[in-house]
Amino acid sequence: MDPATTQPPDLGPGRRAFRLLASALMWLPARLPLGLLRALGRLAGSLLYLALPRRRRIARVNVERVKEAGYLPEALDASRVARLSFGTVAQTLLEAMVLHQRGLAPFRGKWRLEGRERALEALSLARARGTGAVFLTAHMGPWELAPHVMREEFGITMAVVGRGQGGGALERLMVESRTGTGNLFIFKDRGAREMLRALKAGLCVGTLIDQAAVVEREGAEISFMGRPSRTNLGPYRLAARAGAPLVPLFGRREGAFAVFEILPPLAPPVGGGGDWPLEAARRLNALLGEAVRRRPHEWMWGHRRWKTPEGIRSDPGYF
Repeated sequence: MDPATTQPPDLGPGRRAFRLLASALMWLPARLPLGLLRALGRLAGSLLYLALPRRRRIARVNVERVKEAGYLPEALDASRVARLSFGTVAQTLLEAMVLHQRGLAPFRGKWRLEGRERALEALSLARARGTGAVFLTAHMGPWELAPHVMREEFGITMAVVGRGQGGGALERLMVESRTGTGNLFIFKDRGAREMLRALKAGLCVGTLIDQAAVVEREGAEISFMGRPSRTNLGPYRLAARAGAPLVPLFGRREGAFAVFEILPPLAPPVGGGGDWPLEAARRLNALLGEAVRRRPHEWMWGHRRWKTPEGIRSDPGYF
């Protein structure tokens, strides 16, 4: 792998000093017991819910519109779901701080896999095809732990894909928390070529599938939780090109435990081809929607998942 894909660019002495300060501020949260850390995350989420009115409105409107589509129960309290989802995000941010400061050690013995044999099946098929597997997950539950747990459980190296955050402290936290256990990082704007290179080298790729694609060539309009959504086809086209199996993986929290449910893998036909990427995207949208339906408070409702060029023009107040 190109080392440039694993680290953000050097930011100069001022930014390095800020990074040291940020690390110092993370020192205490990273040393709290996990139960207390997650309780602190829930509290921080409630405060963020109050402090970020635009994101709060997006989250509540998203829940309401999915309810209107008949996908969630009519009696579900949209405000409560939205507030709790902010807590999920805050807990994940604090977990990333722990990963940054202390690695995976504090979490050992505190996770559980469901469907382990499905991942083994996909990895075996990937080896037979001379490639890695593509792990697909979402902003749900303890998602930042997922690539590290997969590395620990299966002995694989994950090339984790993510968007840049402007080169600041948040980007440093994101990259370093995702690579500290030996995984790699690929910036999304360099994505397809580096992901294909990683797969052909036998590495696994991990990426999130629940963000909107608004560039026409990147996506297709596919139903998600009862509403049309512009869905990124990139991961599915990549898997088809490489012949790599897809491994759906969604996380949730149960008390002190992080639980990762591994769903049946999807394998592209040998030689790639045809409508398989579109069909795979439809299948993953359905699987993710069902996971959100079961635990709506654990998904990140505050992002603009149903953002489309048409939606932006017709509903500027929402977007």
